[in-house]
Amino acid sequence: MNSPSLSFPPLRWGRIVRLTVFALAALLIAADVAAAWVFTTALVYPGCPEARPLPGVPAPERVQLEAADGVRVEAWYYPSQNRAAVIALGGQGGALGEALPPVRPLVEAGFGVLQIGSRSCAGEAVTLGYREADDAAAGLAFLQSRPEVAEARIGVFGFSMGGVAAIRAAARNPEIAAVVAEGGFYNLGEDFVEPGERKSPPRTLFLYTLAGTFWLRTGANPWQISPVEDIARLSPRPVLLIYGENEAESGRARAQFEAAGQPKELWIVPGGDHGRNHLVAGPEYERRVLAFFSRTLGGEGNRHCSP
Repeated sequence: MNSPSLSFPPLRWGRIVRLTVFALAALLIAADVAAAWVFTTALVYPGCPEARPLPGVPAPERVQLEAADGVRVEAWYYPSQNRAAVIALGGQGGALGEALPPVRPLVEAGFGVLQIGSRSCAGEAVTLGYREADDAAAGLAFLQSRPEVAEARIGVFGFSMGGVAAIRAAARNPEIAAVVAEGGFYNLGEDFVEPGERKSPPRTLFLYTLAGTFWLRTGANPWQISPVEDIARLSPRPVLLIYGENEAESGRARAQFEAAGQPKELWIVPGGDHGRNHLVAGPEYERRVLAFFSRTLGGEGNRHCSP
């Protein structure tokens, strides 16, 4: 007896093509998400750098600041000798010790300086200026509690991500009397996706995936981290923007300056670049920052300034 033969419907080329395209698209998306995940891991979990107190000056007080979301970040406080104080906000690794921004001239001139560390050291995601503005607000409350600091004489000095956080914090806390912001981006979402530049479709997909992955991992909408919008809320408090010549265009330095109200200053360091402006400009950098805070906070760089 003959066994019945098995027959299969013929595969259609159209279906094969569709399945192939689907598989390739899925593979591309998976690779895109994986690459974005790896990139954002380095971005929002940069590790906790070892820091040492500034040499040659009295050791700082080590304090814990609790931000509005309950995260506790480490901070080092060099007490004020002239009734004025400055909150220092750094890049992804924080502002402790000799990390940027450079605050030694302020400490030596008698200003109180509160250096705030990185959220990464507390095991939390770095949010590129979003929740770091809350850390600055916690630092402001700490300084307001100190009897040696006059409440009307508290400023903020930020570098890179810290420059963004400085502008955001001052926009939301009118008690901050003066702002120096160096090398920050103008809008994180726009910075991610590079609008106006010609890009291939795969690169465009990756950049938007990157922005979305950052949003997913931090809970912060990158398009809402926008110093170019926040800076308009600082006036009539003074602001000094610092950018190196080689970073001014990418950071939209002039657009931020134009968005700010008076009084405002923009210093583009000739030959400067991100993280190197204090090295390129040397004493001129120290002079400008010290003069700005002396003028705006009333410290006058004098350890014996009366209340």
